Amino acid sequence: MHNVSRNKNADLDRVLRAATRVFLDRGFSATSMSDLVAATGMNRAGLYAAFGSKHQLYITALQRYRDDTEPELRAIARRAADRDAEQPENGVLGAIGELLDVVVRQSKEGGFIVRAAVELADDPATMRRVQDAWNDLERDLAAILARAVERGEIAPAADPDRLARTALVFVQGALVTGRADEDDGRLADATAGLVDLLASYSPSATAAPIRSQAADEALLNES
Repeated sequence: MHNVSRNKNADLDRVLRAATRVFLDRGFSATSMSDLVAATGMNRAGLYAAFGSKHQLYITALQRYRDDTEPELRAIARRAADRDAEQPENGVLGAIGELLDVVVRQSKEGGFIVRAAVELADDPATMRRVQDAWNDLERDLAAILARAVERGEIAPAADPDRLARTALVFVQGALVTGRADEDDGRLADATAGLVDLLASYSPSATAAPIRSQAADEALLNES
């Protein structure tokens, strides 16, 4: 009996992963039940019996995507925010760069969360899960940045929550760019730029170079 149950769960897991890939490739609206039947190898009646509807299968696939992709991000955040952990040579802020590297890689694999937010923004069930994903990532980013303030890597006057929200919005744009843009350098440069922006809040950073650069740009615009 246990073997039968395990085999059934393994089959459903395989079906769910196949359905997730179809939704990632085509989106919700463009995916038909015939597409799902072809991809999963399960007939229409079986899909309905297992998941209830195409919409519920989509919701389940979205949650599975989170379960598969977010633990790596959580682990980075936990290491960075852990007061007892030995911090890397590049400091707590280095964890932001590491986290963004993961996001860039995941964007190439689909970026399910941001795609769901764009396509099904008016669907409460989808948006609850999207908002949960955003809230979790924002909380992780805020914890990393608060730890950076505590360690003196970021000035005490900086607002970790606001910076975390800024980074979150960047990440969502990165997921779109990473999926659609053929120029890998654009996203890599933008990621490095965000890390530089956060580093500019370091107590050792000064506003003088920024002011002088702005003045130079103003002179160029006038010429």
